Amino acid sequence: MIEALELTKKFTEFTAVDGLSFHVGAGEIYGLLGPNGSGKSTTMRMLLGILQPTSGTARIMGHGIANEIVAAKRVMGYVPEEPVLPERLTGWEYINYVADIWRIQRGPEREEEIEELLTLLDIRDASDDLIETYSKGMARKIGLVAALIHHPKVLILDEVQAGIDPRGAATIKEIMNGLRDRGASILMSTHVLEIAEQMCDRIGIINQGKMIAEGTMDELRLQAKGHSSLEEIFLSLTGGPDMQKIAEFLGEIA
Repeated sequence: MIEALELTKKFTEFTAVDGLSFHVGAGEIYGLLGPNGSGKSTTMRMLLGILQPTSGTARIMGHGIANEIVAAKRVMGYVPEEPVLPERLTGWEYINYVADIWRIQRGPEREEEIEELLTLLDIRDASDDLIETYSKGMARKIGLVAALIHHPKVLILDEVQAGIDPRGAATIKEIMNGLRDRGASILMSTHVLEIAEQMCDRIGIINQGKMIAEGTMDELRLQAKGHSSLEEIFLSLTGGPDMQKIAEFLGEIA
């Protein structure tokens, strides 16, 4: 389970996250949505212990991030929006390196599982290549393999499907559904609203660091009366495009 309780993060005079509270239960996929700069990645980094909150608390599987960070990290897997990977290692070397960090026993069973994950995400053929040769999509896939290798009970994914080919995106979707069915808690952010609408059990929409709407799709529809799709709900709550300025721009270049 993931719990955020009145999380706040300030950078000097700028408040990136402002009193944010939500929870992700066992066997649930929760989508954290918002415009660019709304505080999604900052929130995730606080949950991971990468950033210290200015105030508020966070717990992972009951472990407080402030005082039980090691226990919390043992049960977490994380894929950042821009994975930072050791470019002079091959994909295979990197995953084995991560497996060693998690103290997963070496042997045929570990190698078979790594092989299975690499094959599932369609990067087995590239696993002997240096990571510096990988595309952004391949880098995200190898990052996901690294996040899954220790069977985390909590998974935090920041735009994991961005830049992934349709087949890979469908595979990731099925993996996430399978993990949810096994009781994992999954927190994901995405700008692809169709993905969030299809995959997430509940959705939280944040804007300027604050939670402005939360619930299932049916609950969100009630909060944004007259709107049915997640895109319509999102735009009605966060502000749609400025049609007048668009018309003026198009008029200027006509």
